[in-house]
Amino acid sequence: MIVNHTHKFIFLRTEKTAGSSLSQALKDMGGPDDFAADMSRPAWSKFSPIHHGSLKRKLPSKFGLHVHATAASARHVLGAEVFDSYHKFAVERNPWDRQVSLYMHRCWKTGRTPNFDRDIRSLIYRSTEHVRLQNWKVYSIDDTFIADQILHYETFEEDLAKLWAAIGIEPLELPRKRSEYRDERPHYSTFYTDASRELVGRWYAKEIEALGYWFEEPAA
Repeated sequence: MIVNHTHKFIFLRTEKTAGSSLSQALKDMGGPDDFAADMSRPAWSKFSPIHHGSLKRKLPSKFGLHVHATAASARHVLGAEVFDSYHKFAVERNPWDRQVSLYMHRCWKTGRTPNFDRDIRSLIYRSTEHVRLQNWKVYSIDDTFIADQILHYETFEEDLAKLWAAIGIEPLELPRKRSEYRDERPHYSTFYTDASRELVGRWYAKEIEALGYWFEEPAA
């Protein structure tokens, strides 16, 4: 999450949506009075039985806003006057594609041999890994959509141009991050069976309906 008081915008950062690149570019242009959520490990965290990231999610007023803070948490910490008046935007991505990206990123980091359909349907895997993303809560409050603008991962460059115009800044060059494990990946639909497709569809029914996503087939 980034709050820029000069240009009066709030970047509500979702997961697995190119947030690292956009966040870095926006953070670099910020001034001393602006805010960028930081997930670096504080010194006290080694004495805490609870991960500092979890504390930021649960108690943002005390420990600070999480990088992927919910809109409700941001409004509570920043105050209604700032939150409601600033231009709020987020990036979102087809949830079926997003789920594969999350899974493959973890396999890439850990060296795990991928078997997406098996693992995503496994109760053991789902209970031991961070599997279900909460992007909907990042740009909604009480299931009410509050973002002023959603940039779609699939049309990112086009939507990015609209963002620069909306917040009144010159276009920024974005660094390319975390791409080496995904460049040659097949179309996301090839990872699914009907069972896993329906499961992910149920998980993310709210953003699928609100943003008009559907399960695509690969181009011929």
